[in-house]
Amino acid sequence: MLTVICGEDSAAARDALNAIKTRLKEQSFTIEDVGLSDIERLTHQDVVSNLFGQQAVYVIDGLSKKYKGREKTPFKEAVQTIAKRKDITLIDWEDGISAYRISPLKRIATTFNEYKPKKSIFQLLESAYPNNKRTFISTLREVAKTHDDFFIYTMLWKHIRTLIQLTVDPTTLKLAPWQKSKLSMQAKQWKEKRLTLYYYGLTKIDASMKTSAQSFSIIDSLELLACYYL
Repeated sequence: MLTVICGEDSAAARDALNAIKTRLKEQSFTIEDVGLSDIERLTHQDVVSNLFGQQAVYVIDGLSKKYKGREKTPFKEAVQTIAKRKDITLIDWEDGISAYRISPLKRIATTFNEYKPKKSIFQLLESAYPNNKRTFISTLREVAKTHDDFFIYTMLWKHIRTLIQLTVDPTTLKLAPWQKSKLSMQAKQWKEKRLTLYYYGLTKIDASMKTSAQSFSIIDSLELLACYYL
C-alpha cells in the first residue's frame, strides 16, 4: 500500500504525517525511514516483524524525485508493486509539492492526501503587484492571524520567483495553462527590474533569518518591502 502526503501547506501536511506515525505506533507498528535506494529491496522481502512481533511501516521523503517521466524503470515498477501489495505499507512525504506536480504518483497511490493553503494565502499572492500596497498589507496582516510567518514568507518568495521565471523564460515552468495565463497577467504589471529588486529583498530576509541579524519580524519585514516596491 502506498500513502502519499503532499501539499503546499507544508505545516499542515507535516502535522498529518506525524499524526499518522503516532497512531501507527499506538497500534504496535514500528516506523522505519527508508531512502530511494531501498525501494526495490522492499519488494523482494517478506513481511518482517521485530523481536516483539511488530510489523514495520516504511516512510520515505520524496518518491517523486525518482518516480517521474514515461520511461519504465525497475524503480517505478517497484513502487507500483508496493502500491498493489497489502502486506507492505509505504508512506511518501512530499514536502511543499502540489498534487499537480506529482500526478503520476497520484494515479497509483492507495491513499493520496494533499494539503492546500487556505484561500487567503492565494489572495495575498495575487495582491503582490505595484500600486496595490494598501490591499497587500491589509491582506498580509489578516493572513498572519492564522498562518505561520515563515510559511507566508516561503509562499510569497516562491510566487515572486515564479513571476520572474515567467518574465525571463516561461518555457522552464511546468504549470497548467490556466495557471500560467493568470500568473502572466500579474507578471505584466511589474517592470522586470522592479520585480527583480523585490525578489532580492525577499532573499535578504531569508539570509538575515539564518544569520540572526534580523531586526524586524518576518511580517514587519514583508510590510517594509511592500512599502518600497508595491
